[in-house]
Amino acid sequence: MALLFATGNPHKVEQVAASLDRPVIQTTIDLPEIQAVDVRDVIEEKTRAAFGMVKQPVLVEDTSLAFHAWNGLPGALIKWFLDGVGNEGLCKMLSTYEDRRATAETCIGCFDGRAFIVFTGSVEGQITMHPRGERGFGWDPIFQPSGSEKTFAEMSAEEAAPFNMRKLAALQLKTYLNSPDR
Repeated sequence: MALLFATGNPHKVEQVAASLDRPVIQTTIDLPEIQAVDVRDVIEEKTRAAFGMVKQPVLVEDTSLAFHAWNGLPGALIKWFLDGVGNEGLCKMLSTYEDRRATAETCIGCFDGRAFIVFTGSVEGQITMHPRGERGFGWDPIFQPSGSEKTFAEMSAEEAAPFNMRKLAALQLKTYLNSPDR
Protein backbone atom coordinates (compact mmCIF):
# COMPACT_ATOMS: atom_id res chain seq x y z
CA MET A 1 0.00 0.00 0.00
CA ALA A 2 1.39 3.41 -0.99
CA LEU A 3 1.55 6.18 1.58
CA LEU A 4 0.79 9.83 0.88
CA PHE A 5 3.50 12.26 2.03
CA ALA A 6 2.71 15.99 2.11
CA THR A 7 5.98 17.73 1.26
CA GLY A 8 7.43 19.93 -1.44
CA ASN A 9 10.79 18.13 -1.21
CA PRO A 10 11.15 15.05 -3.46
CA HIS A 11 14.40 14.07 -1.71
CA LYS A 12 12.50 13.61 1.56
CA VAL A 13 10.04 11.35 -0.25
CA GLU A 14 12.91 9.25 -1.67
CA GLN A 15 14.53 8.91 1.77
CA VAL A 16 11.32 7.89 3.49
CA ALA A 17 10.31 5.46 0.71
CA ALA A 18 13.75 3.80 0.83
CA SER A 19 13.52 3.40 4.62
CA LEU A 20 9.98 2.01 4.46
CA ASP A 21 10.54 -0.35 1.51
CA ARG A 22 7.19 0.69 0.07
CA PRO A 23 5.93 3.31 -2.36
CA VAL A 24 5.42 6.82 -1.07
CA ILE A 25 3.47 9.34 -3.12
CA GLN A 26 4.32 13.01 -2.84
CA THR A 27 1.63 15.65 -2.59
CA THR A 28 2.69 19.27 -2.53
CA ILE A 29 0.25 21.37 -0.53
CA ASP A 30 0.68 24.65 1.29
CA LEU A 31 0.35 23.84 4.98
CA PRO A 32 -0.07 26.33 7.79
CA GLU A 33 2.76 26.21 10.30
CA ILE A 34 2.08 27.21 13.86
CA GLN A 35 4.88 28.97 15.68
CA ALA A 36 6.09 26.68 18.45
CA VAL A 37 9.44 25.55 19.82
CA ASP A 38 8.36 21.90 20.21
CA VAL A 39 8.39 20.19 16.83
CA ARG A 40 5.71 17.74 18.01
CA ASP A 41 3.23 20.58 18.40
CA VAL A 42 4.04 21.83 14.90
CA ILE A 43 3.87 18.40 13.30
CA GLU A 44 0.50 17.53 14.81
CA GLU A 45 -1.10 20.73 13.52
CA LYS A 46 0.47 20.31 10.07
CA THR A 47 -0.56 16.65 9.81
CA ARG A 48 -4.16 17.34 10.80
CA ALA A 49 -4.30 20.25 8.32
CA ALA A 50 -2.89 18.03 5.56
CA PHE A 51 -5.51 15.37 6.27
CA GLY A 52 -8.21 18.03 6.06
CA MET A 53 -6.96 18.99 2.61
CA VAL A 54 -6.35 15.54 1.08
CA LYS A 55 -9.12 13.65 2.93
CA GLN A 56 -7.03 10.50 3.36
CA PRO A 57 -4.28 9.22 5.66
CA VAL A 58 -1.17 11.35 5.24
CA LEU A 59 2.40 11.74 6.47
CA VAL A 60 4.03 15.09 7.26
CA GLU A 61 7.61 15.72 8.40
CA ASP A 62 9.31 18.56 10.25
CA THR A 63 12.71 19.09 11.83
CA SER A 64 14.00 21.04 14.80
CA LEU A 65 17.37 22.04 16.22
CA ALA A 66 17.30 22.58 19.98
CA PHE A 67 20.21 24.35 21.70
CA HIS A 68 20.60 23.05 25.26
CA ALA A 69 21.91 26.42 26.53
CA TRP A 70 18.75 28.10 25.27
CA ASN A 71 16.30 25.61 26.85
CA GLY A 72 15.37 24.14 23.46
CA LEU A 73 15.34 27.24 21.29
CA PRO A 74 15.27 27.62 18.37
CA GLY A 75 13.67 24.17 18.14
CA ALA A 76 11.02 24.04 15.43
CA LEU A 77 11.59 27.77 14.88
CA ILE A 78 15.01 27.07 13.34
CA LYS A 79 13.80 28.04 9.86
CA TRP A 80 12.87 31.50 11.09
CA PHE A 81 16.15 31.93 12.99
CA LEU A 82 18.07 30.98 9.85
CA ASP A 83 16.03 33.42 7.77
CA GLY A 84 16.72 36.16 10.31
CA VAL A 85 20.37 35.73 11.29
CA GLY A 86 21.74 32.81 9.28
CA ASN A 87 24.19 30.16 10.47
CA GLU A 88 26.95 32.66 11.24
CA GLY A 89 24.49 34.70 13.33
CA LEU A 90 23.41 31.63 15.29
CA CYS A 91 27.05 30.80 16.05
CA LYS A 92 27.66 34.38 17.21
CA MET A 93 24.53 34.41 19.36
CA LEU A 94 25.70 31.22 21.08
CA SER A 95 29.30 32.43 21.47
CA THR A 96 28.92 33.54 25.10
CA TYR A 97 27.65 30.12 26.21
CA GLU A 98 29.96 27.30 27.27
CA ASP A 99 27.27 24.71 26.57
CA ARG A 100 27.14 24.26 22.79
CA ARG A 101 25.21 20.96 22.89
CA ALA A 102 22.23 20.62 20.58
CA THR A 103 19.65 18.03 19.65
CA ALA A 104 18.60 17.63 16.02
CA GLU A 105 15.19 16.01 15.73
CA THR A 106 12.95 14.95 12.86
CA CYS A 107 9.34 14.00 13.44
CA ILE A 108 7.10 12.22 10.97
CA GLY A 109 3.44 12.63 11.81
CA CYS A 110 0.74 10.30 10.56
CA PHE A 111 -2.98 11.02 10.77
CA ASP A 112 -5.76 8.81 9.42
CA GLY A 113 -8.72 10.93 10.52
CA ARG A 114 -8.94 9.21 13.90
CA ALA A 115 -5.50 8.77 15.40
CA PHE A 116 -2.42 10.97 15.27
CA ILE A 117 0.90 9.18 15.71
CA VAL A 118 4.37 10.71 15.67
CA PHE A 119 7.66 8.95 14.96
CA THR A 120 10.85 10.68 16.06
CA GLY A 121 14.49 10.40 15.12
CA SER A 122 16.98 12.47 17.09
CA VAL A 123 20.73 12.95 17.10
CA GLU A 124 22.80 14.63 19.79
CA GLY A 125 25.64 16.91 18.82
CA GLN A 126 27.02 20.41 19.18
CA ILE A 127 26.94 23.74 17.45
CA THR A 128 30.30 24.65 15.93
CA MET A 129 32.01 27.99 16.53
CA HIS A 130 31.62 28.89 12.83
CA PRO A 131 29.80 27.35 9.85
CA ARG A 132 31.84 24.62 8.14
CA GLY A 133 31.24 22.78 4.87
CA GLU A 134 29.38 23.29 1.63
CA ARG A 135 27.04 20.29 1.43
CA GLY A 136 23.51 19.99 2.65
CA PHE A 137 21.22 22.87 3.46
CA GLY A 138 19.80 24.89 6.33
CA TRP A 139 21.74 24.41 9.54
CA ASP A 140 23.92 21.55 8.27
CA PRO A 141 27.09 23.75 8.38
CA ILE A 142 26.79 24.36 12.14
CA PHE A 143 25.65 20.99 13.53
CA GLN A 144 28.33 18.42 14.36
CA PRO A 145 26.82 15.10 15.48
CA SER A 146 28.33 13.42 18.53
CA GLY A 147 30.89 10.88 17.39
CA SER A 148 31.90 12.86 14.32
CA GLU A 149 34.60 15.46 13.72
CA LYS A 150 32.57 16.89 10.81
CA THR A 151 29.40 18.92 10.44
CA PHE A 152 26.63 17.54 8.25
CA ALA A 153 27.75 20.02 5.56
CA GLU A 154 31.25 18.50 5.59
CA MET A 155 30.05 14.89 5.31
CA SER A 156 29.44 12.75 2.26
CA ALA A 157 26.04 11.05 2.08
CA GLU A 158 27.66 7.83 3.31
CA GLU A 159 29.27 9.57 6.30
CA ALA A 160 25.99 11.28 7.23
CA ALA A 161 23.83 8.14 6.91
CA PRO A 162 24.28 6.89 10.53
CA PHE A 163 23.12 10.31 11.79
CA ASN A 164 20.08 10.68 9.51
CA MET A 165 17.21 11.73 11.78
CA ARG A 166 14.60 11.33 9.01
CA LYS A 167 15.71 7.74 8.44
CA LEU A 168 15.57 7.00 12.17
CA ALA A 169 11.99 8.33 12.33
CA ALA A 170 11.01 6.47 9.15
CA LEU A 171 12.35 3.20 10.56
CA GLN A 172 10.06 3.66 13.59
CA LEU A 173 7.17 4.24 11.17
CA LYS A 174 8.16 1.06 9.28
CA THR A 175 8.09 -0.97 12.51
CA TYR A 176 4.63 0.42 13.28
CA LEU A 177 3.30 -0.29 9.77
CA ASN A 178 4.68 -3.86 9.85
CA SER A 179 3.32 -4.57 13.33
CA PRO A 180 0.94 -7.56 13.38
CA ASP A 181 -1.25 -5.66 15.88
CA ARG A 182 -2.04 -2.99 13.27
